[in-house]
Amino acid sequence: MIRARLFFWGREAEAAARAVEPDNLPNMILESEAGQLSLRFSTEKIGTLLSTVDDLLMNLKIAEETLRVAEDR
Repeated sequence: MIRARLFFWGREAEAAARAVEPDNLPNMILESEAGQLSLRFSTEKIGTLLSTVDDLLMNLKIAEETLRVAEDR
């Protein structure tokens, strides 16, 4: 079993966590508080881990861009 934990910091961490939460898999635990986003997950294969991280980073990027556009309006 491969386990990973990712941390992200930022002013909009909680909003970003809510934006990506619907995509969470059963083996993922997403927590956010005080400007920090923490994601823990486990998998059997390294390829799955890499794909999960890649998807998460892309979704967070989109969430960040969406929040920025919303603030500008």
